[in-house]
Amino acid sequence: MRWFPALLIAALVLASPFPAPAQIVSPNAPLDPAAQARLELSGRFLRMPLLLRDSLVMPRWLADHDRLVFWDEIGPQAGTWVLVDARSGRRKPILPPVELRRQLSELTGEPVAALSQMQFVVAPDQGAILFSYKKRALRLGLAGRRVRAAAGLDAFVLSGATSAPTPGATAGATLGAMARDGGFVVRDATGRVLVERTGEPNYDWTIPDKAWSPDGARLVVWRTDERAVHRIPIVDYESGLERVTMVPYAKTGTPLAKSELYLVQPKTGGVVRVAPAQDEGYDWFAGWRADGRTAFVLHLSRDGKRLDLSIIDGLGERRLLLREERAETNVGDLDFITEGWPLQVTPLEDGGFLWMSERDGWRHVYHYDGGGRLIGQITHGDFPVRRVNGVGPGGALLVTASIDPARPYDEQLYRTSLAGGPLQPLGEARGLHRATVAPSGRFVLDTWSSPTQPRIREMVRADGGDRLRLTASDDTAVKAIGWRPPEPLEVLAADGVTPIYGAVFKPRDFDPAKRYPVLAYIYGGPFATVLGGGYFTAMSLRMSGLAQMGFVVVAFDVRGSSGRSKAFQDATYGKVGQTEIPDYVAGLRQIAASRPWLDMDRVGIVGHSWGGYFALRGMLTAPDVFKAGYAGAPGALEEDAAVNEPDMGLLADNPSGYAAASNTALAGNLRGSLKIMHGTSDTSASLSTTMRMADALIKADKRFELLLIPGMEHNSDGPDGLYYHQDVALFFRRTLGEPR
Repeated sequence: MRWFPALLIAALVLASPFPAPAQIVSPNAPLDPAAQARLELSGRFLRMPLLLRDSLVMPRWLADHDRLVFWDEIGPQAGTWVLVDARSGRRKPILPPVELRRQLSELTGEPVAALSQMQFVVAPDQGAILFSYKKRALRLGLAGRRVRAAAGLDAFVLSGATSAPTPGATAGATLGAMARDGGFVVRDATGRVLVERTGEPNYDWTIPDKAWSPDGARLVVWRTDERAVHRIPIVDYESGLERVTMVPYAKTGTPLAKSELYLVQPKTGGVVRVAPAQDEGYDWFAGWRADGRTAFVLHLSRDGKRLDLSIIDGLGERRLLLREERAETNVGDLDFITEGWPLQVTPLEDGGFLWMSERDGWRHVYHYDGGGRLIGQITHGDFPVRRVNGVGPGGALLVTASIDPARPYDEQLYRTSLAGGPLQPLGEARGLHRATVAPSGRFVLDTWSSPTQPRIREMVRADGGDRLRLTASDDTAVKAIGWRPPEPLEVLAADGVTPIYGAVFKPRDFDPAKRYPVLAYIYGGPFATVLGGGYFTAMSLRMSGLAQMGFVVVAFDVRGSSGRSKAFQDATYGKVGQTEIPDYVAGLRQIAASRPWLDMDRVGIVGHSWGGYFALRGMLTAPDVFKAGYAGAPGALEEDAAVNEPDMGLLADNPSGYAAASNTALAGNLRGSLKIMHGTSDTSASLSTTMRMADALIKADKRFELLLIPGMEHNSDGPDGLYYHQDVALFFRRTLGEPR
């Protein structure tokens, strides 16, 4: 089929066989001052993180002596790095801010203004930090406190290489490895190349985290073969001579990329391929055992039903150690593929390991010996353990868990032991906590926030005690523009039994005497949540921004979303698209019963990506509720295999589930106002999903609006993203109106 230019498509879709009205209002007509002010305020709320004053630089532990370095952005030593001794609580700048600027000025021959957000890494010898300034690679010694040019391995590491540990050896013997231009290179401290490989188109080398063995003698590298993967066209429209790039994109039922793991021995130059997994799926390197002779690898089957833990030896042989299977549902999905796998296995000093499993219905920690035999379940209870943070002296175990059933998306820090026992909290502050444990296991950097508290970084002993605050965000400017935390919600799902949680976002000039149009903001994907326990998320910013247009925005984390019990997430297994919209409708009706300012005759639905799929779903399956919908970059069940297959099963095994989830099949149900947006360079949700939906709507003789943003990828924080946000806001202002 030959496609017409984008503008002609829009003209055909929007054309009407009826005579034009006597007066046509152009969408480019100037907004009235009040509406323009709302639009500008909406954009400011979208960009609220820019108003926060805080250090954005990741603090880093040194390998020994329980010391940590952080960048002070707004505190008493603003404009320099601070070295903290966790044992004594003493802190001091590595260089005072004025002295740091003076030394940099000497090196560059130019005046140096106040410094801000200076990223850094720790030098391989642990005696300095490395950073860049004015395109210069620099080293700041922790003892001599002098800024000098970084050379050799220091400069290599600063450029992105990962350095090998060398216990008991001199710093000069340390090696470094870096992936570049599809290949990889290993160098010694003098810069000499020891091993190098080049890549091929769609057949690249990468270096995983924790790639080096503990003795620095070997490392692992991946080679990803995408040569047989389906490709989608990405068209560059910048000039009249279009350029087309074919991008690998594994769709449902099509071949996946193949992951090849190699062992590299820099001293001999040997590169040995590890025996591969025997079926299609997803593979990860999970770390070396303490003895450095063997390492852990993970393999998730294509349908997400089987997760294998294997060990590999120095000859590249693979041996299965543990298998976790689910016949009726899955072990992992996109949440595991993108974020969960690094948390799955924790190697222990004795050769054993900790394993995360939902086999009893909740995510908990299990202890195995080096041969893969179960020693016992460590944590117990009707709550999920989110992650193992570390193991300290004497078998102390540090974990993050969500224990409070009334606040299931809070994530708190706890300690217990490898022998089991109750979880003891490391602090009382509610919210979203992330732990970075010192190499000794004796101290924890706790980075946390809550819906009412922006980010704070505190140091605490792993066995409890007082906290030492390092940095705290200043949200004065955020509050000054009128931001207020959303109102939390608890309702029952459409089954009338399951509690689900959500939030209401109101405009800053909210007046309970008025009636407000309602926007249901949805994501709905079975591997994520809309809300969270922290201060801001990308989605909460969009909701806050849209509320300023004069809407009340409502969001729920419906059945099937992540972060709670296995049964809660499995509610949509094999039947995505069938319960999420009923849960939203049930939730909206429940909260409207006690909130007369919600105008349930003017309800819209909006979402992006999976949320775009569900915005379409709401318009097509609940047209009596949703009068207007905006679907941004909508996905579809035929698209990304990793997104769909682990939660739906393979297409051949569940054809009825895939058919029931199709939005194109329901195009004839459309009654309200619908708009679809897609970026033409989207490699996450293929543009073909929108083209197929447009085709189905046209064939069903349904009118809709279409916005194509040339060159925009799946997400954009730039001008494209702002234009998109404003288009959503103006669409709903036009279709749902203003508060009355």
